[in-house]
Amino acid sequence: LTFRAGPDPDGFQAAIVGIGNDAGDLDSLAASIAIADWQPVGGCGGRPLWVPIAPFPRSDFRLRQDACLLFNHIGFSFDGAGAPEALLHLDDVDAATARRWSDAGGLGLALV
Repeated sequence: LTFRAGPDPDGFQAAIVGIGNDAGDLDSLAASIAIADWQPVGGCGGRPLWVPIAPFPRSDFRLRQDACLLFNHIGFSFDGAGAPEALLHLDDVDAATARRWSDAGGLGLALV
């Protein structure tokens, strides 16, 4: 899936970040992943890179027990901080990453 941590924008005409509300509830996490997984099939012109981002620090993921149970159940691997390795978190995205995505043709935001 294109939302793996550190996605490479090569071959994409734009990057669109999908992020839920700052509470980071399970429904927001699921919605941002779902839109990133489903949107490349649809329109938006060109081929955008859809990137879901958890709206909280990686170290806080383990505090969301419902999300931990679900992500574990569906087979995500967890890192030492107790967060899914493949999911980007707000503190994973620095200015250089955002610039690289923007330079691919534009950077958009989808609030889910």
